[in-house]
Amino acid sequence: MRSSRGGVENSSDAEQVKVVRTRSLIENADTVSLVCALLERFPEIASIRSLPPERTLRSTMALRQRLDRAAQTALVEMIDEHVRSFLALGQEEPRVLRVECEGDRSMTFVHITRDLETVSKEELELHVAYFKQCFGDALVRTPVPDDQFDVDPIAQDEAAMYAVEALRDPAQSKSLVGFREEKRVLVYFLKARKKAKASARR
Repeated sequence: MRSSRGGVENSSDAEQVKVVRTRSLIENADTVSLVCALLERFPEIASIRSLPPERTLRSTMALRQRLDRAAQTALVEMIDEHVRSFLALGQEEPRVLRVECEGDRSMTFVHITRDLETVSKEELELHVAYFKQCFGDALVRTPVPDDQFDVDPIAQDEAAMYAVEALRDPAQSKSLVGFREEKRVLVYFLKARKKAKASARR
C-alpha cells in the first residue's frame, strides 16, 4: 500500500508512468497533461483521479486534523448541499456525486467524485474556497516550486478550464491518478481490469 498524501492508492492497481514538474504541457491535450494542469491550478487539491470509462473525476483534499464521525458526516452533507445548489443555478443536477472521508490519527482525506458531464473548474474553485474557509491552515496546500513564480495566473486558469472541458472528450480513454509529492506531480496510469500491462509513458 502506497500513501499518496491525498488518499491511499494500491500499488497493484497503478503503474508509475511519469514524474513531472508542475509546468504542464497542456497543448498536447493528453490525459496526463490535463490532470497536471488541474493540480497546477489548484495546489489545495492533493490528488485527482480521472476515470474516463466511468465518466468520473475524483478530487481529494487533505486536512492536517482528524475529523470524528459526526464531523465527517456534517462535512459530507454540506459538500453535497453546496454542489447541488451550485448546479441548480444552471438548472443542472449531478449524475454522480459521492463524498467520502478517510482518516487516520492525524489526517483526514476527503474524496469528492463527480461526473465529467456536470463538473466544472468553477465547482473546483467552490470546493477550495469552502475548505479554506472552514479549515484554514489545516488544509494541506503544496508549496509553489521555485521555478513557478513567473507563471501567468490567467493562463493557468484558462488551462484548468480547458482541462476540465477536454477530459469530457470520449477520446480521453486512459484512466489515471495524479498526486503531489513535495513539489512534484506524480502521474500513474491505472491498470485495466484485464491482465494486460499498461504501457509506460516517459
